[in-house]
Amino acid sequence: MKKQYYLDLVLLIIILGLSVYLLFQVENPVYIIILIGFAVIFSYINLRFRIIFKYPYEGKLSIGNYLGYFEILLGKLLYIIGLLNLTIANSDKQHNLIIYGFIPVIWYLSMFHNTAYIYDSYLIYNFSRVIDIRDIERYEMKKKYLDTYSLAVHMKNEEVLKLGLNDFNCHKLQLQLNN
Repeated sequence: MKKQYYLDLVLLIIILGLSVYLLFQVENPVYIIILIGFAVIFSYINLRFRIIFKYPYEGKLSIGNYLGYFEILLGKLLYIIGLLNLTIANSDKQHNLIIYGFIPVIWYLSMFHNTAYIYDSYLIYNFSRVIDIRDIERYEMKKKYLDTYSLAVHMKNEEVLKLGLNDFNCHKLQLQLNN
């Protein structure tokens, strides 16, 4: 996943560089606020993604992991294309449909949806929470889609996490909980 992180970081640097350079050319203050908001969201996502250096992802990524990562990259590419279209290609036209249309698309694409993996005796959830496996009371497998199991993980503090684990990580969770 480190390669994915570095590609994500390169796109983030491009986004921030283009934003600093081109946002001064945008005349509509609402557009500026929206674009700055998404640049901040993308920066936050990249900061969360750095957890893979402390808790490296082991094993092969699932198709769902690749799709989620692809969605994040697509959201960043849409941002770049929208910003260039807004400022360089068609700067004299109204862009309400482009900018406001990006809000639900980029917001959805920029979120980590139930991403989880196992590292040693920890469950890394949503690229931001590190949960000791000993704090898990039980889990329920809901369904399997592609090569990812949907789980409801019940914590000892009665919190319930909904997450997806690939075959490799689901097997590691089972081994950890049986020990």
